[in-house]
Amino acid sequence: MLENVSIVIPSYRSEKLISRTILSILDAGVLPSNIFVIEDGIFDNTGDVLREISGINHISYAENKGATYARNLGLSKVETKYVMFIDSDDFVSESLISGLVTAAEKENSDIAFGPWRRDGDSIPEGELCQPPSLSTSDWIFHWIKGGFVATCSVLWKTSKVLEIGGWDESLIKDDDGELAVRGLISTNSLSISTQGYSTYWQHNSAFRVSSAPIEDQLFTSNIKYNNILNWIKKDKSLNKYKVELGLYCYKAAWNARARGLEKESVDWLSRARDLGYKSNGFNNKTKLLSTLFGFRYGALIYSNLLPINSKIKTLKSAFRTSKHV
Repeated sequence: MLENVSIVIPSYRSEKLISRTILSILDAGVLPSNIFVIEDGIFDNTGDVLREISGINHISYAENKGATYARNLGLSKVETKYVMFIDSDDFVSESLISGLVTAAEKENSDIAFGPWRRDGDSIPEGELCQPPSLSTSDWIFHWIKGGFVATCSVLWKTSKVLEIGGWDESLIKDDDGELAVRGLISTNSLSISTQGYSTYWQHNSAFRVSSAPIEDQLFTSNIKYNNILNWIKKDKSLNKYKVELGLYCYKAAWNARARGLEKESVDWLSRARDLGYKSNGFNNKTKLLSTLFGFRYGALIYSNLLPINSKIKTLKSAFRTSKHV
């Protein structure tokens, strides 16, 4: 049994899937007494489902206060050396958590990343994503360029999460990315596990945070930008990362312009140029569109192509899956 790790599960309208989540964690060897389900508002029969699983901790309150509040509340109850935050629709394989703990213990790490995959109601099972072995500095920029690790495959030393202030409750979108960047800035101690995997479940629901407005995403992006910039300013040897931060700003400018936020787009573009990012575009497609149509119209065209590209990727993934059945 894994006696030195706790799991915090924020729960919101979770009656259909939460038992799968908890049972997978129990099968992975976590003690029931170290599982904390924080029911963020009572809106369905989640409580009845949880009462069927003995030994776990269930905390509920009537008002919906957000996942970050729920995670911080759960964190305040944790007494083990390590903690993970797993959403109520995600689940883990038997060896994921033990693999993360073993990796963290071996190197006395503050953070450990493990394999994960996507799956969901309307998407086919995705390919396994194995986090690469990088320095914490390189991981910061790998993350903000899209190479993130699903929260359900991230193990934290409890003292480290508390040291950096826990989850930012002002955030609605990408709160896990902001926490990861803040954590990586604060440590040089990171381990990578290759054992097991978690499943990051994407479901059809009107309540999904992923449908939050672009303004919420830009708000979080601004916090990450300031945290990273302040980190770079403290150490001249980190100046090499300025252009990469500039690319991040350019992408934010592009996304803001694509959604009609002119002022925000100009501000982010100015940041990108100040950091030395001179390219027009942040990948091959956007560079081509910028060359052909300019920044403003290129961004608008790209935003209209995204839904089409997403559908094509889904069809390709479904085709690959069907070939292996």
